Amino acid sequence: MLSSRALPCPVRAALLQLLRWPLWQCGFRPFFLATAISALLLLPAWLAMLAGALPMPVFPGGAVAWHAHELLLGFGLASVLGFVLTAVPEFTASADFGRRQTVFLFALWLLARLAVLLLPGLGAWPLALLQGTLCLWLLALITPPIWRDPTRRQRDLWAALAALLIAGAAFSLDLALGGLLFADPLQGLRLLLHLMLLLIVLTLARISMRVVNRHLEEAGAEPDYLARPPRRQIAALLIALHAAAVLAELPMAAGWLALGAGAACLGLLSDWPHTRVLLRRWVAMLYGLPWLLGLGYLMEGAARLGAPIAPSAGLHLHALGALGLAVFAVLCIAGRTHAGFVLDERRWLPWAALLLLLAAGLRALAGSFGWPLLPLWWSAGLLWSFAYFLWLVRIGFDLARRRSDRGWGCAGPQ
Repeated sequence: MLSSRALPCPVRAALLQLLRWPLWQCGFRPFFLATAISALLLLPAWLAMLAGALPMPVFPGGAVAWHAHELLLGFGLASVLGFVLTAVPEFTASADFGRRQTVFLFALWLLARLAVLLLPGLGAWPLALLQGTLCLWLLALITPPIWRDPTRRQRDLWAALAALLIAGAAFSLDLALGGLLFADPLQGLRLLLHLMLLLIVLTLARISMRVVNRHLEEAGAEPDYLARPPRRQIAALLIALHAAAVLAELPMAAGWLALGAGAACLGLLSDWPHTRVLLRRWVAMLYGLPWLLGLGYLMEGAARLGAPIAPSAGLHLHALGALGLAVFAVLCIAGRTHAGFVLDERRWLPWAALLLLLAAGLRALAGSFGWPLLPLWWSAGLLWSFAYFLWLVRIGFDLARRRSDRGWGCAGPQ
């Protein structure tokens, strides 16, 4: 990156002033805000395109590929960037990533979104270079602290992140090469979705053990919840095998592996303490993720094997449900505590989470079992975006302000 010493004095002063803005205190701040703003804009824009109020975008693979691309590599990748830049230093007890790195990565992400809009005039190469650099740069940043960690506890997380980021870079390059790697852009985007779900399975164990055991302790019970490695490793393996079968265009194998992945994800629930602690909002939100993952894979497997279910039902239960709720939970938990605030206990939050679940359910039912398409599409899209709008107005703008405890950086409330 260009050193600020090489810049003219007014430019250098402006850059230093920008770096002092609280938004850059921690890597999650700009990316979580970008995640919520993307959620607020993407689905209403897509619905407006379907209604003819906005022109359909020009994108390799068509408008549906644009819709999936921006949901995964716009909304989804922004949340991954914010989470990783904050979680890796915490998990490995290493130094926080610098503010200049955060600004640089955020600029790449933002310019990539602009390159998507200008793709008809510029072609796919600017998008490929920006997005590929973003993915590989992040991988280069997180690899040293994870591999230097003497506990070696984050190696599986690194493997999932490496697979996701390399696949993201390869897919972006393939857009410019005209389909040398993926016969259809939607094929590559499905791979990215399954890799994000794999990442959710691995990170859920780390987050849920902290949250659930804290609530068990507060309830006067023994904090003995343990997300056992064999169960999540089996779920992760079956998700990876299913993704490989989808990529290899083996529909029968993909169907049976999806059923296996669904059963393995539901099997994760056996580790959870089935007591009244599940009724607490933070525990309930995380407890819903294995259900969404499992049911989504079961629906996808059943559809591939001939059940009267829309082929996209499981896909949207995963994208709007599992991915949407996982990102929302991370925004609410990490986006609050690492900004120096206590967790938000106001009534809006469980209602927003329920809106995400309702949106995912309605979209999964659209076209399945005779349910209508258009009314459910509109209802699901607007409910999903409104949940993130609530986060934005209730929590989001705090990320651009100084910490309430007068601290600095990514530490929890002082």
